[in-house]
Amino acid sequence: MEPNDRDTTPLGVRDRLWKAWLPGVAAVGALAALVAGSLRLRPTPLAAPPKPQPASTPGPGGQAAAPAQPVRSLERTYSQSAGLGGAASPDRFLRSLTGIAVGIDDHIYLLGDDEIRVFDPRGNRLRSWQAPAHAGCLAAGPDGRVYVGSPDRVDIYDAGGAHLTGFTAGEKDKPADVTAIAVVGTDILVADASARIIRRYGSDGTLRGLIGNQNKTGGFILPNRSLDVGVDARGVVYATDTGRHQVTAWALDGSPLGRFGKFGMSAPEDFVGCCNPVNVALTPDGKVVTGEKMVARVKVYDPDGTLLAVIGPEHFDPSTTHIHLAVDSRGRILAADPVRREVKIFSLNQTPQERERP
Repeated sequence: MEPNDRDTTPLGVRDRLWKAWLPGVAAVGALAALVAGSLRLRPTPLAAPPKPQPASTPGPGGQAAAPAQPVRSLERTYSQSAGLGGAASPDRFLRSLTGIAVGIDDHIYLLGDDEIRVFDPRGNRLRSWQAPAHAGCLAAGPDGRVYVGSPDRVDIYDAGGAHLTGFTAGEKDKPADVTAIAVVGTDILVADASARIIRRYGSDGTLRGLIGNQNKTGGFILPNRSLDVGVDARGVVYATDTGRHQVTAWALDGSPLGRFGKFGMSAPEDFVGCCNPVNVALTPDGKVVTGEKMVARVKVYDPDGTLLAVIGPEHFDPSTTHIHLAVDSRGRILAADPVRREVKIFSLNQTPQERERP
């Protein structure tokens, strides 16, 4: 019998169930296919421009094809200029490398192997001291103090490693999962991945405010259970919103100032995978540095989201899920690879215009 719009023959039980469930099954299947495809695919890292090709080449039927679009060049390039740690170094980390910071006089602070190590800008080791149990991040303040984060706690040390004070982070029944710390003025910003917000404290542990809760979800979206935070020279707070594939900007009072970024698998300025970017830092001239996983790479942006530079995955272990970042006063980017347990330091190359100056 041919289908008829007016056919009102009752459906059997099995047919009625199939008709009711089919749309839902199809939707779930389509979603599963989309997710599986995005996990299998990795974008091609930004590479050098291809060799020049003829302006036009014969296409089908002998007609000239349209010329290929040129690869967009980026404003900045970086080259590795130094490094710390690594398998051959006497200062190598044997078990872990979980944090990096730059302090006064560009001294470099590294957290790993249950201790904090301090290096001068040339990589000479100056001193070290024992870190708190389960410490996972650190920051170096403009006052010379060092701030170390561990589960539900921040400990504060002087520049020589003497313990000064500390405080408990989070709420009474909801201890903070401290994944990053930043210092601006007298404020200590504590990234709490458990509550999906940034808590702003005074040095005595007094809570002064919250950052990141002024949106529809009441916090950041963090599939990877990690939140990173940085502050520029003007006091603007930047944070990773990994589930939204964005970098977000905030005032100290929690007011949102802007955001940039979106998911994408091909354009180098986009963020790939389920949750990127995972790390953030700021340069002295106000550029935003991000670190990514899935394709392990570091990128540099203008605050409006314009991509300026890419430091490619050839520099990092492909399995790393964090590239811990810091920037010194000269604009060098320090990238700590926790899988290889080494730090690579990248310096900004001169632009063609700078090289031509007398």
